[in-house]
Formats: sequence, structure tokens, C-alpha cells
Amino acid sequence: MAALGYDPSRSTKSKTQPASRFLALIVPDVSSPFYCAILEGVEAEAFSRDYDLVLYTTQGRSKENVVQRILEMRHGGVVVVTPRHAEDKMLGNLRGQAPLPVVIVDHRSEGSGFPHVTVDNLRAALEATSYLISKGHKRIGFITGPLEIESARDRLRGYRLALEESGIAYDESLVLRGDFQQPTGYALIKEWLKSRKELPDAWFCSNDLMAAGALQALAEHGVNVPDDVAVMGFDDLAIASHTRPKLTTVRQPIREMGQTAIRMLLRLIEGKQLEAKRVVLDTELVVRESA
Repeated sequence: MAALGYDPSRSTKSKTQPASRFLALIVPDVSSPFYCAILEGVEAEAFSRDYDLVLYTTQGRSKENVVQRILEMRHGGVVVVTPRHAEDKMLGNLRGQAPLPVVIVDHRSEGSGFPHVTVDNLRAALEATSYLISKGHKRIGFITGPLEIESARDRLRGYRLALEESGIAYDESLVLRGDFQQPTGYALIKEWLKSRKELPDAWFCSNDLMAAGALQALAEHGVNVPDDVAVMGFDDLAIASHTRPKLTTVRQPIREMGQTAIRMLLRLIEGKQLEAKRVVLDTELVVRESA
């Protein structure tokens, strides 16, 4: 490629495909089924509108490089999924260099002016925790997501609010810091079991991947779910219906979030006003076998 001077950004542009009909999707990485489900929705909606999609990941690469490639490709607009602090700076740089429409999915930093598609994470977590309490569970452990992400903070707030509304004291020792990764859910519960601490009545994990890891650790130690301890997840990824036992969880309309983001982005590209700059989609409690 180097010897021939091959440049992918030039080769993908043709006389029949104007550069403005390329859209960019930026995700932290492609290891998470959550991001892949959003990609499915983004891709399906973009293709149905005769737009092409270019995927960028920000893990392990220079944010300046991502901005440069987007500018070189002359994209019509950008969808960004779960930006962190570094991505916020990247978006600021991108807006400063080119007035591209940008729509955010899942998490938006405080004070961000970008249009946003999300769910009510606080209410969803409150309802999930209240469900556990209604099943007679009083001592409920919670595994957070990365707390620099708004959605993770809101799920923790919803959990705390449900305890408060039920007159249950918040116990900080029952809250474990997670990162939305399956190995972390496994390791945290494994460590808890090795410490011989008393199990709570239930574990509410901030996403399905950590819940799957928790189920694995509990099974390896002979802990019966849900008889000995209940387990709740969040997302309703495909894995949730294949764990043993099948996972009770909160369903996010993940694919629809991606589709909605593209619809909003195309309205901006077409110079139209958005009906709302913040779109909040509904969640649903899905009761299976684990809680």
C-alpha cells in the first residue's frame, strides 16, 4: 500500500458517490455487544437512506488522528457512542475545524450542546431495584459501570433512590466499582466469595456482561441463583437469554437508539430543525429466571 501510494480515503470516493453521503460512526471499541447492536441500527437506517457508513474506534489511537480522517473523508455528519472525556475534546476540535452535524448516543457530558439519544437510566434502575425489593430482597448489592459515564452514574442514583423510597439504608460496602466488562463482574464476585463475606440477597449489575460474569463466579462456587442470591442485569443483550439461569434484566432499545440517531443526524444534514435535542426512549423490565 505504501509503495503504491494507496489512500483508502481517496479510493472510496467516486463520481457516483458524493463524499457528503458518507456518515461517520465513532465507538470506543467493537468488543462490546452493546456497541455492535447500536452499529446494527445505525447501519440499517443509514443504508435505507442511501448513505454509506465509516466506522471509527477510539481505543488505543490518537483522537487527533480520528478527527483528521473524518475531515479527509468529508463526512456529512457524525454519530458518537458513549463518548468519554477524551472524545469530548475530540468533538470540540472537530466542530472547531468543520461545522459537521453531530449526534450523541447513550452518554452526554454535562453542558454538552450536542443532540442526544438515550434512555432514562435513573428511572430504569429505580424500577429494577424496586422489583428486587418487591421480591423480598432487602440487602441488595450493586456493581457500577465506569462512573465517569453519565448512564452509569444514573443507574447508581436509581438504585440508591429505590432503597431510599423503600426505607432501606444505603450500604456503601455493598457497592462495587465495575467497568461494564464481563471479566470484571466475574472477578468482583469471585473476590467477594473468597473473602467469605455474607452474600447479599441480590446483586444488581449495571450491565448484562458483568451480570454474566457474576453468574459464572457464583456457579463455580456452588451458589444457587436465584435461591441463594438473585442477579439482575441491564441492557437485554443476546447473552441474557442464554446464561444459566436466564438473566432477568432491563431491556434497552439499543438498535432503535442507533436508528434514531441517524434520523436526527439526517435532519440536521438536510438543514431541518429537530423536534427535540434530547430523545429518551423507553426501557422494559424483562423477568426471566435469575431474579
